[in-house]
Amino acid sequence: MTILAIETTGHFASAAVVRGEEEPVQVTCDTDYSHLREIAPMVLELMKREGIEPQDLGAIAVSRGPGSFTGIRIGMATAKGLAQVWGKPIIEVPTLESFAFSGTAASGRYLMCPLFDARRSQVYAGAYRMTADGCECAVADSACGIDGFLESAAAALGDGETAVFCGDGADAFADRLAEFSKPFIFAEKSDRYQQAAWTAKLARTLAASADAFTAKPEYLRLAEAERKLREKG
Repeated sequence: MTILAIETTGHFASAAVVRGEEEPVQVTCDTDYSHLREIAPMVLELMKREGIEPQDLGAIAVSRGPGSFTGIRIGMATAKGLAQVWGKPIIEVPTLESFAFSGTAASGRYLMCPLFDARRSQVYAGAYRMTADGCECAVADSACGIDGFLESAAAALGDGETAVFCGDGADAFADRLAEFSKPFIFAEKSDRYQQAAWTAKLARTLAASADAFTAKPEYLRLAEAERKLREKG
């Protein structure tokens, strides 16, 4: 199956295509938070460059969150629009889990610990490891305080494993992460932030769940405006 993947949950939008078990081909926008303007042209240019027509696609994958609320909506809307026009199903890809498909995770015994800065001293975070049977969740995705997540990550870390801190939360909470009591590293900059290529790789394992009509974002907590509205009520 040939899959088109869209990633807009972080600072930089990217798109990728993957044919079967081949390595994905990715393009990335280097302009911070320009998703609305850039993602559709990036997709079309990538498909043109790779010689892929809409009828060649088996599905469209989209990174569903958590992450930037606006970015998630842009990615989901773009994927749904293309799916409707081209008559393709959508594969919803959990953003945090996609980090398990990075180059770092493939090179040794690592527990991938992606953290996104959720503001208000919180992170969106989870922990994953790759096994012979595929990707395994070690700490479920949640919106939580940094200390609570680190306690969970330390408890989940197996013998001989190294925690890999990635995502923009690794930048925002670098000082606190540096106090982690178990073996750890910070992901290299090239593997620290969301990438559509990882979305595409995870999408291959989720293809059976593709559905254009039920796809929905995953925010993990209420938007700021909705939270304030409920507080007033």
